[in-house]
Amino acid sequence: MNRNPVIPFILIMLMGVGLIFFMSAHGANKGEEEGGDGAKTEQKFDAKTFAKDNCTSCHGQNLEGGMGPKLAGISDTEKAKKIIREGKGAMPAHDQSKISDKDLDTLVKYLKDAK
Repeated sequence: MNRNPVIPFILIMLMGVGLIFFMSAHGANKGEEEGGDGAKTEQKFDAKTFAKDNCTSCHGQNLEGGMGPKLAGISDTEKAKKIIREGKGAMPAHDQSKISDKDLDTLVKYLKDAK
């Protein structure tokens, strides 16, 4: 009796594909479990870091003014919020995706208290 040498190869391939399918289906939801609660925690907003990363290049290292106006010790917080949200002149707008309302309040308070 002559055996076809391709049949064992095909069987091994089918078992390999089946094993890959089983392992991927079995592990599909594991990532959510492994992330745990740590993946859901919010990072605390740091106004000083935000200002350093987003404001100092135009408003000076100490927010004393530069290409843009002085931000340290601002007095009109509502005007500052509006300009940060909507932008003005060369100042880019920072919408909700960039900074939340709560974080914007924290930032403006930081700018007001900055010396």
